[in-house]
Amino acid sequence: MDNHTYELAMVISPELRPEEIDYLCNQLNDLLKKNNSKHIHTDKTKVKKLSYPINNFVEATYVYIIFESNPKSINILNKWTSDDPSILRSLVIRLTPAELKFREDNILNQVASN
Repeated sequence: MDNHTYELAMVISPELRPEEIDYLCNQLNDLLKKNNSKHIHTDKTKVKKLSYPINNFVEATYVYIIFESNPKSINILNKWTSDDPSILRSLVIRLTPAELKFREDNILNQVASN
């Protein structure tokens, strides 16, 4: 089965410290590697106010991970994210080549502006 490019968006509990979020991302990258997936990029935001409360939290950290994987691995990833109580919400979407190029251009612009 062919690999496709995906983006995982996660809403993370504000109770996690930055180093705990890094650890969570490392665990996720290990899971991706174990399932023959390739990590491309991770983007983390600072704690932001939510539009509406989730599990009584009014703030959260957003984490976006772009990766290449086969479609069968997505079920494993969804199970892993739903089992972790520090991940308030998650969503995996398949990126088209145009969407991937747009994301890559944004990443390059962020790097250039820093």
